[in-house]
Amino acid sequence: MKYTILQHPGHNRVYYNSADKLAMAELKIASTHLSVSCNNIEITEIGNVRYLLFETDNVLSENDLQILSRLSFLFAIFRVDKLKDETCLVPIKKHNYQYLDSKISTLLKYHGKTNEIFTRMMINLALLSSDFDYSENIKILDPVAGKGTTLFEAAVSNFDVYGIEIEPKAVHETTIFFKKYLEMERLKHISTKRQVYGTNKSNGVFIQEFEYARSKEEFKSQDSIKRLGIVNGNSKEADKYFKNEDFHLIVGDLPYGIVHGNTGAKKTGAIIRNPSELLSECIPAWYKVLKKGGVIVMAWNSFLVSRQKLAGIFNEYGFEVLDQTAYNEFEHMVDKSIKRDIVVAKKV
Repeated sequence: MKYTILQHPGHNRVYYNSADKLAMAELKIASTHLSVSCNNIEITEIGNVRYLLFETDNVLSENDLQILSRLSFLFAIFRVDKLKDETCLVPIKKHNYQYLDSKISTLLKYHGKTNEIFTRMMINLALLSSDFDYSENIKILDPVAGKGTTLFEAAVSNFDVYGIEIEPKAVHETTIFFKKYLEMERLKHISTKRQVYGTNKSNGVFIQEFEYARSKEEFKSQDSIKRLGIVNGNSKEADKYFKNEDFHLIVGDLPYGIVHGNTGAKKTGAIIRNPSELLSECIPAWYKVLKKGGVIVMAWNSFLVSRQKLAGIFNEYGFEVLDQTAYNEFEHMVDKSIKRDIVVAKKV
């Protein structure tokens, strides 16, 4: 059997000439989870339109289509047939996995924002690389949450998600935005603010948490309620805010040294713009809150530090960095000062 995938037009717009390489790498990793053997993944043109083409030894199952439908770049999927001497593309219905409308990630705009398609890819890779699957109640942490792109993309994917962000203004803007979104979409919800660390209010660390559902009936059931929360705190203290082995996945975008930054513990008030320094500060706590078999996916600016050095830090703290060929094909230029790459590390 032959199948083609039409890439989302936004994927090509954002990554220009890197779009094909990133899409093929994500597809190669996803293909290892299909019930069929997947071969000959390549770029092809049909009717002057570019597609990803792949071959299987049997028909894609419903579960296979669920996996493929979550690919960050997928816009449409087709079965390739022959009608006389003509190539025919037969559209296949995608699996609708979205709990919230994906427009939520595009509404909040600000300088330095990570593109939502790239964030979607990181979340997808994290789950595909872990010991967990889409049938479980996945819980994700973004320990460098910024203004919430990862939180919103995880919510779209029907996951519970929590973030840590040290800048009070960013936390405030994220919570105000999400509350307005829930009200605009008329989703049943409640929001609470509670202390998660500290001896009193003056030195306390607080979480703003939302519980929400798409209907009143769903909201009555604890099993149907979804959760999103953000802590105004320091990521190196993640284990003080959350329980041990609380999260299936950790996904985030490390400081690029240009717009992004985070506050370190070694120098009070100083901004850490080097991803290796931030990792060394935070990984011990991240390790504690991540479940066994869970995965960390982090993006970083490879102009600042090499993949080898970052991998060494993860290995030092007990992670296994996945280095099969496809995992080394995500590096791409964002602009002249940022060459973005991702590292995928598993707690084994």
